[in-house]
Amino acid sequence: MATKSDPLPARCAVPQDSSIAPENSTEMKTETHDDAAVTISKEVKPGGLYLKIFNDPIHGHIEMNPACIAIIDTPEFQRLRFIKQLGLVYFVFPGASHNRFEHCLGTCYLSGQFARALKENQKDLDIQEKDILCVELAGLCHDLGHGPLSHLFDQKFIPNYSKEKNWKHEDASVAMFEHIVAKHKLMDADGIFRKLYDLNDDDILFIKEMIRGSGFSSTGQWMCKGRGEEKSFLYEIVSNKRNNIDVDKFDYFARDCHHLGIKNNFDHSRFMKFARVCSVNNQRQICIRDKEISNLYNMFYTRWTLHKYAYQHRVKCIIEAMVIDAMLLADKYLKFHGKNGFIPLSECIYDMEAYSYLTDDVINMVLHSKSQEPEMVKARELINRIYVRKLYKCVHETKPLRPEISKLDEKSIEKRISALVVTPDSEFSADLIRVHITYLDFGMKNQNPLERLNVFSKTNFNSARLLSKDEASRILGPTIFSEVIVRILYCDASILKEVQKTVADAAKKWEASLEVKPACESSIAAAVENKETNLEKSFAESSISDSVRHKDANLEDKSSDESDTFVTPKQNKSNSEESLTVETKDFHDILKTAKHCSTVLT
Repeated sequence: MATKSDPLPARCAVPQDSSIAPENSTEMKTETHDDAAVTISKEVKPGGLYLKIFNDPIHGHIEMNPACIAIIDTPEFQRLRFIKQLGLVYFVFPGASHNRFEHCLGTCYLSGQFARALKENQKDLDIQEKDILCVELAGLCHDLGHGPLSHLFDQKFIPNYSKEKNWKHEDASVAMFEHIVAKHKLMDADGIFRKLYDLNDDDILFIKEMIRGSGFSSTGQWMCKGRGEEKSFLYEIVSNKRNNIDVDKFDYFARDCHHLGIKNNFDHSRFMKFARVCSVNNQRQICIRDKEISNLYNMFYTRWTLHKYAYQHRVKCIIEAMVIDAMLLADKYLKFHGKNGFIPLSECIYDMEAYSYLTDDVINMVLHSKSQEPEMVKARELINRIYVRKLYKCVHETKPLRPEISKLDEKSIEKRISALVVTPDSEFSADLIRVHITYLDFGMKNQNPLERLNVFSKTNFNSARLLSKDEASRILGPTIFSEVIVRILYCDASILKEVQKTVADAAKKWEASLEVKPACESSIAAAVENKETNLEKSFAESSISDSVRHKDANLEDKSSDESDTFVTPKQNKSNSEESLTVETKDFHDILKTAKHCSTVLT
């Protein structure tokens, strides 16, 4: 039975009052429900509160406690049913029809599983049931703020309007969570959060901090107020800003791979079993067994694979450019009801009442609009072109470039290419050029996330250390962790071959003018350096092992010729140095000749 000091466990569905009977007297019944994927287990007790069991294709049957149900059963959360998890990828991969709704359920489930695993394995962490409930609520609400077509809205559309250039969907998630709690009175005296679970203002702040991904500052100062520094590891479960290893990614890797038909080699359940909280520089952090590095490389490689072949698919990027053009044209004509009347699409981020109406249906709002305003007519034509597959033309795609190219923006590249067009054809229009920059990395730009991961050994569970560069990179991983691909698009679907070639030639000139080496060439240089270092380090080991091997051979074969003398370490080192010279020379030859390499030597 829950006590006053230890509130009702997160999974419990029994209200806190004096009328509660002992647990062994609780009768469980199953209630039918319209949704075949949801089973309701109802306890026959005062208050009528119950657990819901969702049949999830990724995690199986998952339970949701009454606090989570109070969030789920709101129009604001149900909005996520109509926002595609992968946005416009659905126009390329027909299986990518899953939504933010089920992803949030899965993240909530994994958040609770991970927190409970840490609690069971390490009793000294003092993880309370209220802590676990807050972690689950943060996982459930972490994507509440996604707008139409997911990341297209906050990364491509809003930056054209918002004065707050750093606005992210996490900001809207926190604002929407506050809106739900206030609108549905969850924290009132008789609200479910306060009455049933005894949540207070610090708990609500804790949930919001986890959604934002708060933690230590760059100087090591604790920045959060919802929980003390002794529970800093809880902030790494939902959104881990230290190394990007969190349950949000665990769920969407598994879910996206399932729906896209791409194999997922990462095992998140194994990660949870081998995870442990250790003190590192007086900070409690989630660490992992040193032998699990290969599993984590699988995770980050899965991320890169999803971005390379699905999230940043060429056709998806073309459709994205068309939708952005249509939304920019239609913005002031798409009105949504907020607190103070109707406001345009781009201003909804400041009004959660209006934001709660935003779904992927904005495309159909444009397509089915009867407005004869020139902007709306043009926007409608663009959306219609997507459905009849008269897409923008990709006239040029660069080779993988080093991340330094990210200093340029798409508009400046468009102007530069337009200026490089030689003897423009009468059919050419500079206004029809579009540039799409694609960033591919392991989640931390050009950094290796595993170099920020602390590991512990089998013999020392309570002490963790950072992986060295060699341990984190050799054999398993690359030496460069980000690259940029620039695609040059032309808006006219009926573009003439002459015009297409003219724009493509200008794009090639622009690419050739960059003072940035292709990512592959730099990778070869790094491979040469690693090769030289590894060979130098192998001198001593090679000399000793060869000496022992030759000596043993001489002892065993007494009939061998006297000219087969013992090879000394000094002689062997000379031979190794000669081998190193030849091998290194070969690598340098490769570096000079491989101008358009597409692989990374390790």
